[in-house]
Amino acid sequence: MTKRFQTAVAVAALCCSAGFASANDAALLLTQSDYRYLDDVPGVESAKMLKRRLRDEGFTFLDSQSERAEDAWEVMSQFRTEADAAERVLVFLSGRFANNGDETWLITRYAYDLNDLSIGGAGVPLSAILRSMADHPEHALVLLAPQGNDTPLGTGLTPGIGELDIPEGVGVLIGPAKGLARFVDQTALTPGAAMQSILRKSHPAIEAFGQFSDNTPFTRGEVSIAERAEDALGLGHGDRRDIQRDLTILNYSPGGIDGIFGRGTRAAIADWQEDQGRQATGFLNERQIIALQRQASKRAADLDEQARKRAAELTRQDHAFWAKNGKDGSIKGLLAYLKRYPDGLHADQANAALAKWQRGDGIVASKSEKTVWNNAKAANSVKAYQTYLRKYPNGQFVGIANNKIAELQQAQKGQAERKAAAAGEKALLKSGPARLIVEQRLSGLGFDVGQIDGTFNAQTRKALRQYQKSRGIKVTGFVDQITLARLLVNM
Repeated sequence: MTKRFQTAVAVAALCCSAGFASANDAALLLTQSDYRYLDDVPGVESAKMLKRRLRDEGFTFLDSQSERAEDAWEVMSQFRTEADAAERVLVFLSGRFANNGDETWLITRYAYDLNDLSIGGAGVPLSAILRSMADHPEHALVLLAPQGNDTPLGTGLTPGIGELDIPEGVGVLIGPAKGLARFVDQTALTPGAAMQSILRKSHPAIEAFGQFSDNTPFTRGEVSIAERAEDALGLGHGDRRDIQRDLTILNYSPGGIDGIFGRGTRAAIADWQEDQGRQATGFLNERQIIALQRQASKRAADLDEQARKRAAELTRQDHAFWAKNGKDGSIKGLLAYLKRYPDGLHADQANAALAKWQRGDGIVASKSEKTVWNNAKAANSVKAYQTYLRKYPNGQFVGIANNKIAELQQAQKGQAERKAAAAGEKALLKSGPARLIVEQRLSGLGFDVGQIDGTFNAQTRKALRQYQKSRGIKVTGFVDQITLARLLVNM
């Protein structure tokens, strides 16, 4: 039966209270000992010992015991989500294993008549677990306890564990279940433990593969002291969000401004600490938080002054270009202005004038040309506009047709980038209130967002583009991490 165990500390972290870094530790235990069609094997008691130790350490863990393959797969899927923001990750697999030389599987409860064709439906692929550990370099341990080398197997399969493709930074230990559990209890979860040295000296039956050394961050060592100092501050969700904002303003990317200190935030903190000549622990004390705030405030003030000067210069250039090119109302001038300033101060005026040209108001053209042009407008495709240009290479709407073709082609090129920007924004702004804050901040800074309702429409996108351009941020019309950080300055 699958059970999901979480400590009260983990629940507190999920509820956005201060929390502890240990609540971000995750473990997966897959124990296959009770087989339906094969002889049973030991391993349950070792798993129980390991569970007790992990519970005491504050791990969030998933436990699967002697289940169907599909149930074990579901547990693995849940674990991937659980482990995404984890500081330390531990995986324990115990039971009968089989391999075909390239892949190794943990055999599940109802497996029978196994061969290299059927094993995929009755086993847990070890490669999938190892790949999920790749995002936790130097903070991941995989423990493998192979049992029952007498497993009856068919064509293409051999009992036990085959060659492993271990991701960089991941440590893998293979040995008896009891010895692995004892090693985790007495060494792997002990701050400052010299894991490799102790393993060689006291656990000869356990083999180590992949990234495994005395100085692995998995045991934390001195980092645990820094962690306890940060825990003592009782940082709330808002405090952590402010720290992430300050890091972003200082060009240290925490991976989000959500108040959750995952791997990205810890790495950003460590990078900032290193640049300050401090020990790069990834955890902050009170003095460091104050220093970070001061640096971010100064940087924000500098950025605001730069933005003010930039906005004034952009306004001057906008007016000057309009007076020179768009003010006379010619198609060429209007298109030139909109190409340079699509969200400019005179963009609405230029678009309105251009719309009259598109409708043919006041334009002297033959009835047949207007018919072809209206068809092209209705289709609004590159092919349709090209058809018009072929028929009327010197027609009255040539400039507009070329402009429309350029717009459509650019839109096609930028589709993937816009999708990525939209996905990034969705991850940052997960609630309506967050979007309301963005609109309120934009409006307060003088950008017209239309109705402030948390719905990002075309006017909101235009305001975002104008804001990003005025601040020297990459212009996308979507809220990214740096845009959000700048908007939240002095809030």
